[in-house]
Amino acid sequence: MGTVLRVLVVVILLLSVGAFLLAFSLFGKRELLIGRTHLLEEGLINVAKTIEAAEPPDAPATRYAAKDISEVTSKELDNPDRSTFWDNYQHKLETANLPTLNYATDDKRLQLRQYYQVGADGKKVLDPLTQKPAVKGKGTMQEMLDQLYDRAKTQDATLNKTRAELTKVRDELVKTIEEVNGLKKQGRTDKKTIEEKQKQIDDLTEQKRALERKIEALEDEKRTLTAELAEVKKEVVKQKDEIETLSKQVKEQAEQIKRLTRPGDRGETAVPAGERLLATLAPGDKGKVVAADNTYKFVVVELAPAFMTELLGPQKSNPLPQLELMIKRAGMKTAAGEFVTRIKLRQVLRDQNLVVADILIDWQQVPVEKGDVVFL
Repeated sequence: MGTVLRVLVVVILLLSVGAFLLAFSLFGKRELLIGRTHLLEEGLINVAKTIEAAEPPDAPATRYAAKDISEVTSKELDNPDRSTFWDNYQHKLETANLPTLNYATDDKRLQLRQYYQVGADGKKVLDPLTQKPAVKGKGTMQEMLDQLYDRAKTQDATLNKTRAELTKVRDELVKTIEEVNGLKKQGRTDKKTIEEKQKQIDDLTEQKRALERKIEALEDEKRTLTAELAEVKKEVVKQKDEIETLSKQVKEQAEQIKRLTRPGDRGETAVPAGERLLATLAPGDKGKVVAADNTYKFVVVELAPAFMTELLGPQKSNPLPQLELMIKRAGMKTAAGEFVTRIKLRQVLRDQNLVVADILIDWQQVPVEKGDVVFL
C-alpha cells in the first residue's frame, strides 16, 4: 500500500510540473493573442478613419462656360452652338473632406471587443440554426467589420467612377488642345494675310497723303483769298460791337441817373431819415455784428426783425434812414467800459435783415469783432 501511495505522489508531482510548464507556455501565447488583438483593433480604427461614412451628397449643377463648337467664320454669332460636356458631369465626385467612420469612441471600441452577440439579459444569444453562441448581429464585432467592408466597397466604386470621369475630362482636354492648336495655326496664317493687306493699305495711304498735299496747296491759295475777306468782315463786326457797347453804356448811365434822381427809390443806398424817426425808436439792443472789416472800416450787422420793421415799415419798403447806432461788447473790461464804437447805416439787404454800416473812426475804441452787440 505504501508503494502505491509513493507512486501516486510521484505521478501527481509529475502532472503538477507538466501543468506548470503548460500554464507557462499558454501564458506567453495569451500575451501574444492580447497584443495582436490590440494591434488589430488600433489598425482597424485607423483604417476606418480613411473610409468615408457616407456617399457624397448630390451637388447642384454648376454652370460652367460651355465650349463654343460652331465653325469659325467671318460671320458674328450671337448664340453659337455649345458643347454638352458639362450636362452629364458628376459634380458630386468633386466633394472633398467628407466625414469618415469613427471607431475610436468608447462604445465602438467595446463593440470591437464583443465577439459574441449578447442579449438584453446579458447572456450570449444562440444561433437558431447551430444552437451555438451567435457571432454575428447587432452589437458584435462582425457588425462593425461588415459596415467597414460595405463602406470600403462603396468608396472603391466611387473611386472607379472618379477615374472614369477623369478619363472623360482628359479626352475633352485633348480635343480642346487639338482644337486650340488648329486655331493657332489658322491664326498665324490669318495674321500673315493681315500683314500683307496692311502693307497694301499703307501704300494706298501714302498715295492718299500725296493727293492730300496737292489739295492743301490748292486750299492755301483759297485761304489767302478768304483771309482778306475775313479781315474786312472782322473790322465790320468790331465796329458793330463798339456801337452796341456804347449804346449799352448810354442806357446804363441813363438808368443810373434816373435811379439816383428819384427820391422814393427802393435801392440799396441809404437816405436821410430825420430826427423825428430817431425820437420814436426805443433804446436797447437792436442786433449783432455778423462780419467786420477793421481795415476798410465797415461792418455787416444782423438787426432784429422788430427793429427792421421800425426802420423800414411793415412791408420793409421804406428807404433806409441814415441813423447812427452804437456797438458794445459784453464782458469787456477797459477804461471806456463796454463801448466799442459808433456806426452809420449805409446799405440794407431787406430779405435777410442785414445792414452794411460804416465804422465811425472818431468814436472807435477797439477793433470791432463778430458777435458784438448793436444798441441804441
